[in-house]
Amino acid sequence: MRQRYSEIISAVLLFIWASVPAKAQSAKDSTSRYCQNAMYVELGGTGGLYSVDYDHRITKEIGFRVGFTTWSIVTGFPVTANYLIGSHGHYLEIGIGADLGFTTFEDRSLLENALRLGGAVGTCTIGYRYQPNHGGFVFRIDFTPLFPPKDHVYPWGGISLGYAF
Repeated sequence: MRQRYSEIISAVLLFIWASVPAKAQSAKDSTSRYCQNAMYVELGGTGGLYSVDYDHRITKEIGFRVGFTTWSIVTGFPVTANYLIGSHGHYLEIGIGADLGFTTFEDRSLLENALRLGGAVGTCTIGYRYQPNHGGFVFRIDFTPLFPPKDHVYPWGGISLGYAF
């Protein structure tokens, strides 16, 4: 069953990536150009142990990301809105979101308890993001506390490596 979900999520992420139109760069906008899309793998972070994420910039400052994670008996979909402050590829990233998920068996830990079928764990992000305007290597390191419903705050963090295009 988990294999089937992995295939579906991979297909959706591939479709999103393929459907983003390519833009030709003119001499006029070469100084204001920025990459609207990034894909990266995050260890720790909003996905718990890890996640594979797609990030889309609505403007240079405002964006969102969606991801996929599966580990143990948990499958999750981190979704975050984020805001970038900075320039020349060096940014402070601030965001808020949730990890939507479910478990496939009886719950076995506090975090998994919060991820019951249809459950969600709140999260926020504050950290450093390196993403050059012209695209290429992306690096992120952030503090991402998790807020399970009716439970304690779990301090957490993550590190991401990927590619902007």
